[in-house]
Amino acid sequence: MRRFFGVCALAATLALAGCSQVAAIAPVGGNHLTEVRFATIDVLQQKGVALEEVPTCTRASDGAISCTGTTADGAAVTAASPADDPDSFTVMVGSDTVFTGSVSAVIDQAAGVAP
Repeated sequence: MRRFFGVCALAATLALAGCSQVAAIAPVGGNHLTEVRFATIDVLQQKGVALEEVPTCTRASDGAISCTGTTADGAAVTAASPADDPDSFTVMVGSDTVFTGSVSAVIDQAAGVAP
């Protein structure tokens, strides 16, 4: 009987460890919306922008992505990526453009992939 409970405990531990590993790699893959969101957050971190509300993103009916958030001092954060060029995006803080460029290049740089 003890052996049965030991096996069950081991199986539960392995199952939970597997779940956390899957959750940890989830951001690696994704669709246009998640890639734009992660790239936006990476750009803001690189620029040292402190956030009050982390940007959340939505997809328009045409496939364009737009994200909104708030800086720690209350300025609006916006990001946009067009449907016809999903690798390009622009990040703005207030009325200042802080980044325009490639989604994949930002994600690769954050992951440590050399250009």
